[in-house]
Amino acid sequence: MDMPRLKPSVDFRLQDRELFVVAGGFEDRALRFPEMLLPPCAGSAGAVVLRFLPPDAANRFDKICSVLLDKGCSLSILDYDRYSPYDLDSQIGSILDRQGADALCIDTSGMSRLAMMILADVAKERDIALRVLCAEANDYAPTRAEFEEARDSGEQHLPTSFIHTGVYDVLRIPRLSSVRMQNEASALIAFDSFNESLCQALVNVINPTRLVLINGRPPRDELRWREEATRLVHRKLREEWPAEDLLQNDGAASAGVLTTSTLQYAETYDLLVRLYWRLSSDHRIILAPTGSKMQTLGAYLLRAVHDDVHIEYPTVAGFFAGRYSSGVHQTWEINFGRMGAFVRRLRQAELRDHLGLPAQPVNIEIG
Repeated sequence: MDMPRLKPSVDFRLQDRELFVVAGGFEDRALRFPEMLLPPCAGSAGAVVLRFLPPDAANRFDKICSVLLDKGCSLSILDYDRYSPYDLDSQIGSILDRQGADALCIDTSGMSRLAMMILADVAKERDIALRVLCAEANDYAPTRAEFEEARDSGEQHLPTSFIHTGVYDVLRIPRLSSVRMQNEASALIAFDSFNESLCQALVNVINPTRLVLINGRPPRDELRWREEATRLVHRKLREEWPAEDLLQNDGAASAGVLTTSTLQYAETYDLLVRLYWRLSSDHRIILAPTGSKMQTLGAYLLRAVHDDVHIEYPTVAGFFAGRYSSGVHQTWEINFGRMGAFVRRLRQAELRDHLGLPAQPVNIEIG
């Protein structure tokens, strides 16, 4: 099945009855789409700005609100508690109803990965149009020199070395949970990052039967060193949880490590589908979106198709805001159309490809 492609976003305009959701994050890229928005917003359902709790003075919430108001947007403020995000779906549903919106546009640039998944799932449940926006940062922490210094000193594994201050808790949201095969062996699938403590916290809480780690391959040559760096950060976990049986004859294996693009979300979805069909017959699949924003989107699509996949999310205690990322390199958008219909087509294509079933039901008379 052809997946919607990422397209460069140059002229950003809200569509008729479309609700724009943006998060008041601290990165430079959190401001890019509000600043790109072409006024007026006539006919649109307006904008929602997620205000992160606990509050952080580094967040651009006030600036984002000011920019959107200057563009003529009607504005709704929605508090998003990173430590307790359990009512985001009901709150966004109320705003969609109140604004008469039948389309959702999500700016993932400064947004929590868990919030991304919840909002996409609301669009699927309501079968409304979904657009996903992403501003790619120009520079990411740590720098190559910082990482190599930490590596040479043997401190690259510390959670406080680079961008996070530690893990607050591992969260599970009813909307993205599953009780299927709850007492069976579990396979935890997570993604490499520069914070090994995210995956370690998941292992400690979940106690899985097996752990599968997926690394990230940056799309730009000047960032390719990060693929090897994040693999190195998680080397001890890979030694403790070998996955040789999953690496054989898999085109996503690079240097003996399962790897997908940090930008091309369809690569992540394709790999996760293969892992699902290899593991799901005798494992409960637990999926943790600890990778890039677009890897998270690929992870959500697996959950959207397979509601037996259970999502667990390690939320960090805090961020070193000034060291996270800076600048904006490129802006992207993906148009899924009606999300419920898209997921149904994706499910039909998967049944055809992996089970040999027809894409459409066939009526057969038996007599």
